[in-house]
Amino acid sequence: METEPSNTSPQLPLPPNSGANQFVQNKDTEAKTDQQADTNKSEPAITQQKDPEVQRQINELRIRDQEVRAHELAHMAAAGGLAKGGPSFEYQRGPDGQLYAVSGEVQIDTSSVSGDPEATLQKAQQIQRAALAPAQPSSQDRSVAIAAAAMAAEARAEIASQNTNNSNSDNDEESTQRIVDKINAAYSNNTTDTDLSKTLVNLTV
Repeated sequence: METEPSNTSPQLPLPPNSGANQFVQNKDTEAKTDQQADTNKSEPAITQQKDPEVQRQINELRIRDQEVRAHELAHMAAAGGLAKGGPSFEYQRGPDGQLYAVSGEVQIDTSSVSGDPEATLQKAQQIQRAALAPAQPSSQDRSVAIAAAAMAAEARAEIASQNTNNSNSDNDEESTQRIVDKINAAYSNNTTDTDLSKTLVNLTV
């Protein structure tokens, strides 16, 4: 049986210098170059992170970051509505390029409640709880707590005075001034700004 010759021409390999082969070779070369560049770029970072001293610094920054955030969140939780906004942080960039919180603060309202010593007492007690909420209060926190305790003591005295005397508005103003004077006197030798006669103070770490 005769077979007719096929009209399909055989597929011959492309000559080495053909355009198609050259294109494929160029693509292979580019891919290898890019891969090598990525490898070279990542090698210093990997090497740096393996360095014991660098790793120690990173670990310390991570621990500090966790402590700072926990500290300020404790202030926030105890301060409740007295907190003005969320905590603010200062950051340090580590050798790994990441930012770590190294200090922070929470701003709280410490103004007295005019004409209402009972409300002032409750507020002073909450300020004290907020200041001492973290596991390790800072010196600023302890100063605020002491000032709040003085504020609470003065409020109690005013409540007792109102129970025995009919205080008028002039006496209320004098009592409020005594609170301010007592707080300022408690910290006349303290270099930290913890004057609770101000509307706001910062609880810091």
